[in-house]
Amino acid sequence: MDKSQVNKRELVQGLIRDIRQDLEGYSQLKSMLKYQRELMQRTDNQGLTAHNARQTALCNKLALRAKQRSDSLTALGFKGDNSGMKRLISALPDHLRSQIKLQWDNLQLSVKDCQQANEVNGRLLVMQQETLNHLLYPDSQHQQIDYGASHPNR
Repeated sequence: MDKSQVNKRELVQGLIRDIRQDLEGYSQLKSMLKYQRELMQRTDNQGLTAHNARQTALCNKLALRAKQRSDSLTALGFKGDNSGMKRLISALPDHLRSQIKLQWDNLQLSVKDCQQANEVNGRLLVMQQETLNHLLYPDSQHQQIDYGASHPNR
């Protein structure tokens, strides 16, 4: 086997390993998003500060692996996106193809689940901010969050 084939094999093995790690990472992130929502509901700002630092670190790891996966796909001659990954999977030997396809499909579902949980948390944050604004500025006609715009009543 020449050096080029060895390098390609290592890239594919790395992609497979990264998918497995990301499955674990997104499972952890989903739990973290649920806990974040609980902290928000309890208005535990100190807990949220510490939690958000850990959650951000995990998100950074996931983003780095996604970039590495894209780079590896490109180095293998595929597009660095979902279509490239699907083409790579279809080119894998039979004994790997179905297992890796299932893992890739599960990873995509996990990503969507986390995106939805994050959106729920974002809506909760907006609702809390609106409630706080109504409590702090009951005479204000502002219905939208302005995040620091100057108000004559303040």
